Amino acid sequence: MSDDNGSVSNGQPGDSAGTTGAPSWFAMEGMAPDQVGQLGEMVKAKGWKHPGEALLSYQNLEKVFGADKAGRTIVAPKSEDDVEGWNAIYNRLGRPESADKYELPVPEGQDRSFAEAFAPVMFEAGLTTKQAKALAEKWNEMSGSLMEQQETAFQQQVDAEYSALQKEWGVAASQNEEIARRAAIKFSKEAGLDADAFDAMERAIGTAKLIKLFHSVGSSFQEGTFVSNDVLSGGRMTPAQADAKIKAKFTDQEFMARYMNQDPKIRQGAIDEMMDLQRMANPELFTG
Repeated sequence: MSDDNGSVSNGQPGDSAGTTGAPSWFAMEGMAPDQVGQLGEMVKAKGWKHPGEALLSYQNLEKVFGADKAGRTIVAPKSEDDVEGWNAIYNRLGRPESADKYELPVPEGQDRSFAEAFAPVMFEAGLTTKQAKALAEKWNEMSGSLMEQQETAFQQQVDAEYSALQKEWGVAASQNEEIARRAAIKFSKEAGLDADAFDAMERAIGTAKLIKLFHSVGSSFQEGTFVSNDVLSGGRMTPAQADAKIKAKFTDQEFMARYMNQDPKIRQGAIDEMMDLQRMANPELFTG
């Protein structure tokens, strides 16, 4: 029953609504019983005791899902394993339709292999297009800086090894380098090695070892066409070779006979020969 104002009978806050057993203040006149029952269950679950409480609850709900946020709300996934839920969030935040849509920046002169390999990882992690681009740009910057540092270190190593080899070979350095150079030209042409291949070899084994390698090859073919006789005619030796020659001279009876000869001219020839060997064995003592 209802009174003349259209209110539900006994419809005061806290009263019962007929047989539903729930507060009656929420039941409008003419509402279907099943609707009244559903609302009653919700009122019980929420613990509302007054219409004002229901209105406050609605106000708080509208702050989160209000009209000003329409179309911009995100529903949290059910769990860590909720793949569809997470994909919905990633897509909503700005992840592209597929990994190939990232269009990651690639430094000039480099191929896209790394970007193409890394894009699926970014996509699986849920990165937005903006995030993926920022990450790629930072990686390019860091890797570029690292490459510059590595190249600087390599050039310093090249200079250090070359300087040490010059000292090791002494006065024979120019002669030995020419032998190595000609051997490198000849055999690289036959083997089809280009500048990039030589660079890779040098980085792999080192500058000094590479030069020594081709010097050894060239020295093994001294009678060949790529090493002319005038290169070897100087007879220049490395300090180690000259030192060994000096030791051999002192056990050479013929040389010692000349070295100790009473004839100044004969003795001077032997002395000059020994001094030449000493210059090659100890170049640092005869410079300046």
